[in-house]
Amino acid sequence: MAELSQRYSQVSFLEMTQDKDTLSVLNVESRDLRKDPALFSIIKFMPSRIEVVYTCLANTSPKKRRLEVLRHFLNMLTIADDCYSVDMKQVYQLLESSLADMNEYVSSDYDKLFSIYDSLKSDHASLVKKVKDLTESASNLSKENYDLKNRNDELSVRLKGLETLSDTVLSLKIQEWLAEHKGEINISDFSKVYNVPENRVEQMLNKLVTEGYLETKG
Repeated sequence: MAELSQRYSQVSFLEMTQDKDTLSVLNVESRDLRKDPALFSIIKFMPSRIEVVYTCLANTSPKKRRLEVLRHFLNMLTIADDCYSVDMKQVYQLLESSLADMNEYVSSDYDKLFSIYDSLKSDHASLVKKVKDLTESASNLSKENYDLKNRNDELSVRLKGLETLSDTVLSLKIQEWLAEHKGEINISDFSKVYNVPENRVEQMLNKLVTEGYLETKG
C-alpha cells in the first residue's frame, strides 16, 4: 500500500485516502455548484482484489460512462502492474464485455444520427419546395403589382382629365355662377369649388367679356 500510495501521489489530479489495508484513489472529473464531486470514480486497492465505483450523471449513457471509467482503470492498473498478479482471463472478459457495450452504444448512436439526418433531409426537401413556391409566388405578385401600377397610372390620368374642366364647360359654370349670385363672382370661392386655378378663371372671364357674353358693371 505504501508503494502504491507513493506512485499515485505523483499523478497531480488524483486524491487518496487510506483505511487499514485499503487504498482509495479518487479521480474527480467535475464538481457541482457547491464544489462537491459530481462526476468521479474511486478505485479501491485491497490485498486480494481491486474494486471500482463511479458516478453517472442523469441524461448520459451508462454504457458510455462505463467505457470511460474502464479506460481510466486500465491506465491506473499499468502503474500498479508489479504490485498485483492479475488474472488475464478476467481482464479479457472485461474487455470483451466492454467492446460489446461499445458496439451497441456506437450502433445506437449511429441509428439515432441516421434518424436525425433522415429527418433533416426530409425537412430540407420540404423547405426547398417552399422556397421554390414562395419564389414563384413572389414573381407572380411582382407581375401583378406591376400591372396594377400601370392600371393605377392610367386611371389617375383619366381622373385628372375628368377633374379638369374644358373651356366650354368652364364658361358655362361661370355663367351659372353669375346667374345664381346676382351677376357677381368671387374668383377665389369659384376656384375652390371647381378646383380650377384662379388665373384660369380670370382668363375665362376676360374672354367672355371680350367676346360679348358678359358685361362688367360700371
